Amino acid sequence: MKKFLIKLSYTVLPVFLLLFGLTAYVTLNVLPKATGDLGYLALIPLGCNEDDADEMKELLYMNVNQSDSLRDVHADVLTVGDSFSKMGRLGYQNYLAAQGVSVVNCTRELYENPLQYAYNILDMGLVDSTNISVLVVQIGERDLASRAEEFDIDKVDMNELDPEPSFNSSSGNPNAWSLLRARDFLMYRLYWSPVYKVTLDKDYFNSKEPRSLYFYCEDITNGVSIGDASKQKVQEVFQILTRKAEERGIALLLMIPVDKYDLYQDHIVDNPYPHKTYIEETREIFGDTPNVLLCKYLLTPLIEKGEKDVFSFDDSHWGIKAAEIVGKELSQRVKTLMHPHTS
Repeated sequence: MKKFLIKLSYTVLPVFLLLFGLTAYVTLNVLPKATGDLGYLALIPLGCNEDDADEMKELLYMNVNQSDSLRDVHADVLTVGDSFSKMGRLGYQNYLAAQGVSVVNCTRELYENPLQYAYNILDMGLVDSTNISVLVVQIGERDLASRAEEFDIDKVDMNELDPEPSFNSSSGNPNAWSLLRARDFLMYRLYWSPVYKVTLDKDYFNSKEPRSLYFYCEDITNGVSIGDASKQKVQEVFQILTRKAEERGIALLLMIPVDKYDLYQDHIVDNPYPHKTYIEETREIFGDTPNVLLCKYLLTPLIEKGEKDVFSFDDSHWGIKAAEIVGKELSQRVKTLMHPHTS
């Protein structure tokens, strides 16, 4: 027994202490400073504390978390989107609502694919001209082609939320002690990280690293150009959604936020990654129409004049300045679509 314990002390025990020490370091020193979705995803202690003096203090729009409840909605605009549509007080819907437009948002957990869900609620008659005027379908740049490829008029993508979800201890506290997160930390440092870092040509962020750009790897790995086959599919899905919306007497507006990498790519010093032309090619598909809002063209002028924090330093989503600009532009488009015959 004594020999076994001695052998254990110089074989298993050091490994255990190493794992315990790494887990403690990640839990106590990294996670508390891993702000934003990029910091938390890749376990980077970005420690960002942005000035929130300009943020809106109250939520001006309503969220719907049951599809059947859409029958009872009465608003100018209904939004269906991905993570850009779940930013709450900091989101574009709040700034849209501040322009005097009534807004209702479909909670993100109701569906996987915003394009598919938008079609489903139109096809089922859950929304029509009696309760909304404009349906805004928001889909991020990097997911546009893949979500269009998944689209099928015979498919239903509707997940009803459990009103009393069971508690899951692993998700209840994002900073809980976790050997898996410690493993991720080690892997991201030694092998590969889902978050890339490059250097910009001037200070674009009010942060401890004003010239550093952190961005999600899928901004690039999901494709830097859309491709002819995907162009055709995106156009086809847009036309299907537009016709279905018209059948219900409402207008459709497709909104495409720009990826973080795409927006800043021309200002990366010695850029090792390919040039992304996704939005430019998408514009070729749709041309100039009030029914499609390509947010890159709204935000690029801000970058060109050196505006800081257009996107959040530690996040893959835009910041307050961009949300406000997009919300105001969206309000003009919505009002045009609601009253097409007024000048």
